[in-house]
Amino acid sequence: MKLFRFAPIAALLCSSLSHAAIANSASVYLHTEPGSYVGGGIGVPEVTWTHGDQGIFFSSANYGTAESGVQISYDGGDSWTFQFAAPSYNPVTNTNDGQALQAGFYDRATRFPFNSPTRPGLDVSGNGRGNNRLYGWFNVLEISYGVTGDLESFAVDFRQYDEANGPYGPSLYGSLRFNSDIAINPVPEPATYAMLAGGLALVGFAARRRRKEVETV
Repeated sequence: MKLFRFAPIAALLCSSLSHAAIANSASVYLHTEPGSYVGGGIGVPEVTWTHGDQGIFFSSANYGTAESGVQISYDGGDSWTFQFAAPSYNPVTNTNDGQALQAGFYDRATRFPFNSPTRPGLDVSGNGRGNNRLYGWFNVLEISYGVTGDLESFAVDFRQYDEANGPYGPSLYGSLRFNSDIAINPVPEPATYAMLAGGLALVGFAARRRRKEVETV
């Protein structure tokens, strides 16, 4: 079930080496749940890697248009790759020419670069471990590009479910920063915010219903 197709990733890395930009500062926090195949590659339940301390972070070109996705690689003895992409379908132009990856929450992500045109793409792999399929979300907190088109800064939190079609099963949570002053976040906030928003919506609905009942009486 965990047969990882290396060819597309290897081709991507080889084609993008000439566009690689080494970080000035970077770090990633990873927390793996028991049973997560990819997360098991970090060797411990949680870890934080820092640029220039344990290894080197660098960005490189992604498939699609220059700003449609981000690839961050980490080499600390074991190589890791973190890929995030906006949906390729652009409703404004009604084409699959791609959308720019922007700050915001991306849900229902599937394995990049095999995600459908209407879904965001996500793929975290390393230490020889990856998924044939996955499901997850990522929250882009900061993203900017330099005049040459190289990634200038990037901050993202994400959660990846192994071999899943929905938000269930063992997962790998991460908080990645590349030339960003935003602090690492060890808590998967989007899920927390979603539950809070749902709770507030129910409370609001109940309050409106009570007001209508009082007005009727």
